[in-house]
Amino acid sequence: MSIFLTGIRLNKRGLMVAAIPCFPFLAWYYIFSNEVLKFIVDMSTKTFLIYNMSFNFLVSFTLILSSSLIRRIDKPSVIYAWSILSSIGMIFIVLAPTDTFKLAVYFLLGAVFGVGLLAFFTYFWDLTVPQERGRVAGLIGFVFLPILPLVSALARNLDFFGTAVLCIILNLWTLVIKPLNPEKTTLLITKKASEESNPEKRIVLLYSIPWMVSSLINATLAKVISIHISQYLLSQMLFGVLQVIGGGLGAIIGGVIADFFGRRPSLTFGLTLFGISSAISGLANRYEVFYLIGIGTGLTWGILSVLYLFVILGDLADVETCARRYSIGLATFYLTSGLGAFLSPLLLEIPLSVASSISSLLIFLSNIPLILAPETLPLDFREKIRLKFYIYLVKRKKPKHWSNHG
Repeated sequence: MSIFLTGIRLNKRGLMVAAIPCFPFLAWYYIFSNEVLKFIVDMSTKTFLIYNMSFNFLVSFTLILSSSLIRRIDKPSVIYAWSILSSIGMIFIVLAPTDTFKLAVYFLLGAVFGVGLLAFFTYFWDLTVPQERGRVAGLIGFVFLPILPLVSALARNLDFFGTAVLCIILNLWTLVIKPLNPEKTTLLITKKASEESNPEKRIVLLYSIPWMVSSLINATLAKVISIHISQYLLSQMLFGVLQVIGGGLGAIIGGVIADFFGRRPSLTFGLTLFGISSAISGLANRYEVFYLIGIGTGLTWGILSVLYLFVILGDLADVETCARRYSIGLATFYLTSGLGAFLSPLLLEIPLSVASSISSLLIFLSNIPLILAPETLPLDFREKIRLKFYIYLVKRKKPKHWSNHG
């Protein structure tokens, strides 16, 4: 067995159950919250930004409010319910006679999305154990993060009916896991409650601060930096492609490092790369450097999004606190996304050098809590995996003639 698969207990069926619903949730959100709204409200108005911000805030509040109930509900059933209700709701939006009715259904589906999303992430936690969570999440990110911008780009070129059909397809894709009997998949995993941690509030806070800072910067100043950089590029499409490639590679690299060497080294690497990319963006004056920055920012967000949304939140949880931990981490992302949607146009007056300097300073400072935080990956597993990795390297270097004697 490859050294990179050492310790994984999730079988292929379980991996499919964990991976298949991920992409519909992520892609549906970006398309529905932006592309569907533009057919209801004029994008050029301030009203569009207010509604988009309100949608993200609603998702955040729904995540928090539903956390106390989600552990008592069958998660696959909630995921199915989101798929069906969102599809029906999309049909109502298409057929609605007034924009007011469309907006009412639009925000109602935002609340349904929040419940379904939390059900998915808590179910992912049920399926995985700490020793494999990084690699499983990294593999999911490696496959789906590069596809997400392509689907979003497709949606931007569709009319209202085509966008609605795309949303419904994404909704119903989730039902593909039904034949895999996901309700029984968790029984394949040998997991005890004692394997999961219940850390102090101090530890939770130390890991949460970098996520809050990076999410806020990504939703505000990073967008401002990208808009300024786009003026110097020969090809914005190439810049986007490099970011996509970097995101996929960052997901798998971050997951492997997190499982083999610990969460803190992987997070520190991601945050440091984010800070360096932000700093260089304010100093560079050649388009070749900006393309390298695109790869760097892609790697950064691939690492941070996969580690925080899937791994760290799970490490900081046990059976009782799992839904609450995920709800707070996810709510942070959508809350900052809402703020970014509203504030980014207002921040465009900030010069590139100032935006990059503030971003890099805040990002580097966010590493301080990680220095004070303890490692969440079990020590015994880290020691075992390093020993196996050492044995693997020794066997690879062993001369072939050794096997012909004795």
